[in-house]
Amino acid sequence: METKGKFQKLLAVKSPKKKLNIRDFYITPFRFYTFVGVKLFHWDEFDIMTKWQKFVLTVTIANLIFSFTWKIFFLMVDEFESTVQMTEWFLYISFAANGFIKTLSVVWGRKILDRVLKTLGRLFPRNAKECEDFKLTEGYNFIHYHSRIMVYSHWTIAFMFMLFPLVQSGVEFIHTRVYVQRLPYILAYPFDTSPKPVYIFCYVTQFMAGFVLSCYFLGSDTLLLHTVYMVVLNFEYLCFRIVHFEPKNFEQDMAEIKDVLEKHYLLNDLAQAVNNVFSLSILMNYMISIMVIVLIGVQIITGSELFDFIKFGGFFASATIQVYYVCLMSTLLMERSASVGDSLMGQKWYMADVRYQRMLTLAIARSQRPAHLTAFKFFMISMESFSNLMTTAYQFFTLLQSRMEEGGL
Repeated sequence: METKGKFQKLLAVKSPKKKLNIRDFYITPFRFYTFVGVKLFHWDEFDIMTKWQKFVLTVTIANLIFSFTWKIFFLMVDEFESTVQMTEWFLYISFAANGFIKTLSVVWGRKILDRVLKTLGRLFPRNAKECEDFKLTEGYNFIHYHSRIMVYSHWTIAFMFMLFPLVQSGVEFIHTRVYVQRLPYILAYPFDTSPKPVYIFCYVTQFMAGFVLSCYFLGSDTLLLHTVYMVVLNFEYLCFRIVHFEPKNFEQDMAEIKDVLEKHYLLNDLAQAVNNVFSLSILMNYMISIMVIVLIGVQIITGSELFDFIKFGGFFASATIQVYYVCLMSTLLMERSASVGDSLMGQKWYMADVRYQRMLTLAIARSQRPAHLTAFKFFMISMESFSNLMTTAYQFFTLLQSRMEEGGL
């Protein structure tokens, strides 16, 4: 059974009442970007960046620079109290770096992605019959259902990190009547943060930085997933056309096979373009995910408190889910693009003209190499690579654990 079929029973998203368009498939990623003032794409001449978005973008970038400066400043003026605090600092900086790399990849490749999205818009089904053959509603439900799983899991953990200090201090205040000021992240400010207005300012700026980075993170990830899945849907529709091919006459049959070849070449080109934009960020994401998983393991074995255990356990789950969905979409892409050749061999070619049959061999030969995503050309992304990532992370974790035991940490 193919990968997608395993998830069909999980679909719980209600079918949209209005007629779908290409923008509906991208409402989730663009909503994250828009919320933090980022405007990377213009669907038409009326889709412009507003003054409010420019203001929000300026404020959020200034705040990120401010927060990153004092986070790095911590290494120069302070010392880690324990291994737990050190791994916690590296987890935070890894998450931030991952979000930046993802967004920078999109910014650098925005012209390529603009071409990809506009092309997918031209390939979008135009009438009810095409929508039905395209399985548009099912595809819309599928991608939004799984996007929501990734988004909700991420936000749950993100808000847990950002609000946890307030909850912890509040619980302690109830028992001891003493309020201990805590901040979400480990930074070293060159000023006293104990005065209440200053403490509130620092907490708000850190909360804002975490929120913005989460939007960067989710905006880039959902953009990748939705774009790859739109290509997957087009491959499925192409297979549908091939399977339901009925030979008529030589001219019409040749026109059909020519259109199929052109569409197949175009879809492979779109998949390659998406891979060119995201391959570096996928590689960095793999490397950072391994480090995150290992460091979370360190947090657990060094005897973290229960609240910290829950917090970093959730971090581990969120990081794993994100990598899993990238691998899932790449696997779907490989399966659907490879099925084009099977569809060509299974159509009623034996009823067509001999010249058509000869042309068909070329089409089958071109379909033997499936489209896929890569981690900067080092390896292909698939469910197998997801399994390898988890295995590699576990091996690093056991090695680090043995080193820590030998060192008495």
